[in-house]
Amino acid sequence: MLNILSRFVILAIALSLSLPATAQQRVRSGSLRLAGFSASCGPVPTDIMHFGDIAASSGNRIIINPRLFTMPRAQQMFWYTHECGHQILGPSEPDADCWSIQQGRQQGWLNAEELGVLEALVHRLPGDATHVSGPVRAAHMRQCYGS
Repeated sequence: MLNILSRFVILAIALSLSLPATAQQRVRSGSLRLAGFSASCGPVPTDIMHFGDIAASSGNRIIINPRLFTMPRAQQMFWYTHECGHQILGPSEPDADCWSIQQGRQQGWLNAEELGVLEALVHRLPGDATHVSGPVRAAHMRQCYGS
Protein backbone atom coordinates (compact mmCIF):
# COMPACT_ATOMS: atom_id res chain seq x y z
CA MET A 1 0.00 0.00 0.00
CA LEU A 2 1.27 3.42 -0.94
CA ASN A 3 1.90 5.90 1.81
CA ILE A 4 0.42 9.40 1.74
CA LEU A 5 3.56 11.04 0.26
CA SER A 6 3.73 8.50 -2.57
CA ARG A 7 0.06 9.05 -3.37
CA PHE A 8 0.62 12.82 -3.42
CA VAL A 9 3.58 12.49 -5.83
CA ILE A 10 1.61 10.22 -8.16
CA LEU A 11 -1.34 12.62 -8.10
CA ALA A 12 0.93 15.61 -8.81
CA ILE A 13 2.51 13.80 -11.78
CA ALA A 14 -0.89 12.80 -13.16
CA LEU A 15 -2.20 16.35 -12.86
CA SER A 16 0.87 17.85 -14.52
CA LEU A 17 0.52 15.46 -17.46
CA SER A 18 -3.06 16.59 -18.01
CA LEU A 19 -2.26 20.32 -18.07
CA PRO A 20 -1.91 22.03 -21.47
CA ALA A 21 1.65 22.85 -22.55
CA THR A 22 1.23 26.61 -22.50
CA ALA A 23 4.29 27.69 -20.59
CA GLN A 24 4.22 31.45 -20.59
CA GLN A 25 6.90 34.04 -20.00
CA ARG A 26 6.17 37.75 -19.59
CA VAL A 27 8.89 40.02 -21.01
CA ARG A 28 8.68 43.60 -19.86
CA SER A 29 8.85 46.37 -22.40
CA GLY A 30 12.34 47.07 -23.67
CA SER A 31 13.75 43.68 -22.65
CA LEU A 32 12.84 41.59 -25.71
CA ARG A 33 15.64 40.74 -28.14
CA LEU A 34 14.80 39.39 -31.60
CA ALA A 35 17.64 38.34 -33.88
CA GLY A 36 20.06 40.75 -32.25
CA PHE A 37 17.64 43.69 -32.22
CA SER A 38 15.94 45.22 -29.24
CA ALA A 39 12.22 44.86 -29.92
CA SER A 40 10.04 47.33 -28.08
CA CYS A 41 6.51 48.62 -28.42
CA GLY A 42 6.42 51.48 -25.98
CA PRO A 43 5.09 50.32 -22.60
CA VAL A 44 3.49 47.15 -24.06
CA PRO A 45 4.80 43.90 -22.54
CA THR A 46 5.26 40.70 -24.53
CA ASP A 47 4.08 37.25 -23.53
CA ILE A 48 5.93 34.28 -24.99
CA MET A 49 3.69 31.25 -25.18
CA HIS A 50 2.68 28.37 -27.42
CA PHE A 51 -0.55 29.05 -29.31
CA GLY A 52 -1.99 28.54 -32.78
CA ASP A 53 -0.41 31.54 -34.49
CA ILE A 54 3.06 33.08 -34.71
CA ALA A 55 2.11 36.39 -33.07
CA ALA A 56 -0.94 38.27 -31.84
CA SER A 57 -2.00 41.47 -30.16
CA SER A 58 -4.43 41.10 -27.30
CA GLY A 59 -5.51 43.88 -24.98
CA ASN A 60 -2.43 45.69 -23.81
CA ARG A 61 0.08 42.98 -24.70
CA ILE A 62 1.81 41.32 -27.62
CA ILE A 63 1.90 37.54 -27.67
CA ILE A 64 4.58 35.66 -29.59
CA ASN A 65 4.96 31.96 -30.16
CA PRO A 66 8.47 30.63 -29.35
CA ARG A 67 8.61 29.45 -32.99
CA LEU A 68 9.18 33.10 -33.89
CA PHE A 69 12.73 32.85 -32.52
CA THR A 70 13.60 30.24 -35.19
CA MET A 71 12.67 32.49 -38.10
CA PRO A 72 15.02 34.77 -40.07
CA ARG A 73 15.62 38.24 -38.65
CA ALA A 74 13.27 40.18 -40.94
CA GLN A 75 10.42 37.75 -40.27
CA GLN A 76 10.91 37.92 -36.49
CA MET A 77 10.91 41.69 -36.57
CA PHE A 78 8.06 41.98 -39.08
CA TRP A 79 5.63 39.82 -37.10
CA TYR A 80 6.50 41.50 -33.80
CA THR A 81 6.32 45.00 -35.28
CA HIS A 82 3.07 44.12 -37.08
CA GLU A 83 1.51 43.29 -33.70
CA CYS A 84 2.96 46.50 -32.24
CA GLY A 85 1.23 48.29 -35.13
CA HIS A 86 -2.07 46.92 -33.87
CA GLN A 87 -1.29 48.33 -30.42
CA ILE A 88 -0.67 51.76 -31.96
CA LEU A 89 -3.04 51.89 -34.94
CA GLY A 90 -5.85 49.49 -34.05
CA PRO A 91 -7.26 46.40 -35.76
CA SER A 92 -6.56 47.22 -39.43
CA GLU A 93 -4.36 44.47 -40.89
CA PRO A 94 -3.22 46.54 -43.91
CA ASP A 95 -2.27 49.42 -41.62
CA ALA A 96 -0.30 47.12 -39.27
CA ASP A 97 1.48 45.52 -42.25
CA CYS A 98 2.38 48.88 -43.76
CA TRP A 99 3.54 50.34 -40.46
CA SER A 100 5.73 47.29 -39.83
CA ILE A 101 7.29 47.45 -43.30
CA GLN A 102 8.01 51.16 -42.97
CA GLN A 103 9.50 50.68 -39.49
CA GLY A 104 11.71 47.89 -40.83
CA ARG A 105 13.06 50.07 -43.58
CA GLN A 106 13.65 53.04 -41.25
CA GLN A 107 15.23 50.94 -38.51
CA GLY A 108 17.43 48.97 -40.90
CA TRP A 109 16.20 45.45 -40.24
CA LEU A 110 14.39 45.18 -43.60
CA ASN A 111 16.09 45.63 -46.96
CA ALA A 112 14.73 44.96 -50.46
CA GLU A 113 16.09 41.38 -50.54
CA GLU A 114 14.56 40.51 -47.17
CA LEU A 115 11.30 42.11 -48.26
CA GLY A 116 11.26 39.73 -51.24
CA VAL A 117 11.61 36.72 -48.92
CA LEU A 118 8.89 38.08 -46.65
CA GLU A 119 6.61 38.74 -49.64
CA ALA A 120 7.06 35.15 -50.83
CA LEU A 121 6.06 33.87 -47.41
CA VAL A 122 3.01 36.15 -47.13
CA HIS A 123 2.03 35.40 -50.75
CA ARG A 124 1.29 31.78 -49.72
CA LEU A 125 -0.98 32.75 -46.81
CA PRO A 126 -4.71 32.28 -47.29
CA GLY A 127 -6.98 35.16 -46.56
CA ASP A 128 -9.51 35.03 -43.74
CA ALA A 129 -12.11 37.24 -42.07
CA THR A 130 -9.54 39.92 -41.21
CA HIS A 131 -6.70 39.32 -43.70
CA VAL A 132 -6.80 39.80 -47.47
CA SER A 133 -5.41 37.03 -49.67
CA GLY A 134 -1.64 36.51 -49.62
CA PRO A 135 -0.97 37.94 -53.11
CA VAL A 136 -2.94 41.13 -52.34
CA ARG A 137 -1.25 41.46 -48.97
CA ALA A 138 2.24 40.98 -50.44
CA ALA A 139 1.59 43.60 -53.13
CA HIS A 140 0.43 46.06 -50.48
CA MET A 141 3.60 45.39 -48.45
CA ARG A 142 5.74 46.13 -51.53
CA GLN A 143 3.88 49.39 -52.05
CA CYS A 144 4.43 50.37 -48.40
CA TYR A 145 8.14 49.66 -48.70
CA GLY A 146 8.36 52.14 -51.57
CA SER A 147 6.49 54.92 -49.81
